[in-house]
Amino acid sequence: MSVVFALIKKEFHQITRDFSSILIAFVLPVVILVLYRYGVNLDTVKITLGIKNDDNNPKISTLINSFNHSKYIKTKYFSSKDEMYKEIRNSKLKGALILPNDFTKKLEQNKKADVFVITDGSEANLANYVSSYVQSIMSSWLNISTYQTKKPLISPIVRFWFNQDVNSHHFILPGSLAITMNLIGMLLTALVISREWERGTIEALYSTSIKRIDFVVGKYIPYFVLGFSSFVFNSFLTICVFKIPFRGNIFILMLVGALYLFCCLGVGLTISSSFKEQFSASQTALSFGLLPAMLLSGLIYPISSMPAIFQYLTAILPPRYFIVFMQSEFMAGTIKKIVLLNSCYLAILGTFLFFIVYRNINLRLEKCKEN
Repeated sequence: MSVVFALIKKEFHQITRDFSSILIAFVLPVVILVLYRYGVNLDTVKITLGIKNDDNNPKISTLINSFNHSKYIKTKYFSSKDEMYKEIRNSKLKGALILPNDFTKKLEQNKKADVFVITDGSEANLANYVSSYVQSIMSSWLNISTYQTKKPLISPIVRFWFNQDVNSHHFILPGSLAITMNLIGMLLTALVISREWERGTIEALYSTSIKRIDFVVGKYIPYFVLGFSSFVFNSFLTICVFKIPFRGNIFILMLVGALYLFCCLGVGLTISSSFKEQFSASQTALSFGLLPAMLLSGLIYPISSMPAIFQYLTAILPPRYFIVFMQSEFMAGTIKKIVLLNSCYLAILGTFLFFIVYRNINLRLEKCKEN
């Protein structure tokens, strides 16, 4: 055990002398959290909608007020269709609504009244939002207006569970912790062993009686302490500073977070033990730590909508399972099935990666001794 403690002490000295490790562990995640909190927003609000009203009936003013008071739409009024079409082509408007001159007249006669809705199809999702917002506002107005002669047979009452405010930040920020810890865990350890190769310090170990397990444990523990401290710090920022609701158990959050960090460190040390150059190791860690975690984890794009081959690929990515756990823990609370399934996967993967790191170090030492 004295050998392990000596190696751990040596790594902590290395961390304190190399200020970049502190930057990666504490400054980088804060920057990412701020970007996700204030720079990324999946809530489509304040869509600029052009309105041209050709109906002079005063009763139409209540419909216009419905659009004015919507939190999802910013209205802009036009007297010329050509001018409105021009602003749509210039992407200044995301949609347009034209009310014909016989709109209220047909409603008073209990006839079907048509309206003309134009959306910018260059952004398909945004176009769907525009169409659905206009339809929703007009349906609500029609239900409370004097033109509604029959009460609707079905009056749905919609309630949103787990995310009552329908605020995308409530699931983006907890999910971003998985991306952040994945990146941090890999970057912290990706250069650890490759740096030893470049500096030649690892060759000094061949003349000692150090065991492989001592070497591996001596690399894991210091960076686990640093990474876990970063996870606690970022969780505090998410809950207390950014005010993201947390409905789970803080102990379970820390426990599963530790398992996830164990996996991330394993990936980073696997990369580090496979390359002798820091540049190659850092680029590989950055590629594996950022792009797959963002694109294939299910944080932004639903996994069910991906092609089958990519759905199978996501099964080997730790962020996929930790993001599901984090979003459940923050928004729905502790669900035993989700906690157990994801914890088991992370524990198995982390152990497997630990074994790979152990074998890689063993092969490197044997080859060097033979030479």
